[in-house]
Amino acid sequence: MKISSIKINGYKNLIDCTYNLSQFNVLIGANNSGKSNFLEVFSFLDTILTGSDDVKDQLFRLGVSPRGNIQTNCTNVKNKNISVEIEFLDEVDKERYKYIYFIEVKVGNLLSGNKGLIEREYLQYKSVNKTGPINTVFDRRNTDVKLKSSKIASIDAAEALLSIIYKIKDVKENMDIPVQKGIEDIFIIAKTPVIYCSPNQIREAIVKQKPIIKNGRIASIDLINEIEKIFNSDQRQYFEEVLQDTLGIKIEIYNLKGIYKNLFVNFYDEDLQNKKNTIDKNEMFENGVGISTMSDGTLIVLNILTYLVSNKYPVLSIEELENSIHPKLLKKIIRLIQNDFSDIQVIITTHSPVLLNMVNFDNVSLITNKNYGKARIENVKDRKDLMKKLSGPFSDFSDIFYLVED
Repeated sequence: MKISSIKINGYKNLIDCTYNLSQFNVLIGANNSGKSNFLEVFSFLDTILTGSDDVKDQLFRLGVSPRGNIQTNCTNVKNKNISVEIEFLDEVDKERYKYIYFIEVKVGNLLSGNKGLIEREYLQYKSVNKTGPINTVFDRRNTDVKLKSSKIASIDAAEALLSIIYKIKDVKENMDIPVQKGIEDIFIIAKTPVIYCSPNQIREAIVKQKPIIKNGRIASIDLINEIEKIFNSDQRQYFEEVLQDTLGIKIEIYNLKGIYKNLFVNFYDEDLQNKKNTIDKNEMFENGVGISTMSDGTLIVLNILTYLVSNKYPVLSIEELENSIHPKLLKKIIRLIQNDFSDIQVIITTHSPVLLNMVNFDNVSLITNKNYGKARIENVKDRKDLMKKLSGPFSDFSDIFYLVED
């Protein structure tokens, strides 16, 4: 499954904002330009489709998410509705299909007493190899539903029709196989992980042995238990090679009678490369150090690498990958993502001119909010085009971006 584009209108500063995605994507922009707002749209969609009643109530009645108000406060915007359109591709029985899912939400207002509702929602699909118009699976306007099945004639104004179809087994299973696949994909897209590593919270996760989620973003996975799962799988050898090549470390898990777990790290000596795999557990515990004492950068990279190896999602995003990471190590991670994890569609947000020098400019897009606070995402043609876009009062790091001939 691959997302082709995401169109957002009315979510915070994202007004008529379209992002056309490739397999590997780098999104840059100044602070408050809208990078994080764009990534929040995944959790916004997830709340509508699978959120608890309390969370959905906050969204529909108050227009509030864990990161504050979601309704736009941009000037010159009359329609305050929020809409998301996702176009994606997937393959069913060796035939490729294009899907379009659209949902438009009117959020409530506490002062007026108006409750939120879903104004419109539809799902369309089409084989990319066949001519003719796109097929409409359903088209819902407010509580009125146009669906072949007679089981769903009307629904609650704040309930996503897609969620109802997903829950009613015989309705979903009576649909064409490509439609069933597309419906499942939308729920997976809504769960797209957003990783924003915090070294302090990684240490907290190590102590508590559970993941740390902040404002819908993964600050840390459950590092020890995730590594243990990898060690008990056929991915262990590959994972150890990745840690060796990127961080120059070997890790072992210390498990005290199933009660207490810790990770011990031993660094490889470049002058003793022929002894890379000769360190046993006793040596690790005698000469290694506890993982919680590692540097911020090492913890962040270990967290990201572990997540990549254990990841089950077709799309994931990483915010500010460059944080606390040396440029040489950053380049290794970028190459690893592009080569070893090329089957994952990745979105990286960054402020780093160093990172930009490590990627192909076909993969770079710039988000700005010059027009009355309205965000716009533009593709970057080449290095000189990026230099031009980064100069001026709205961005300020073009002066340290290295102008090198392509």
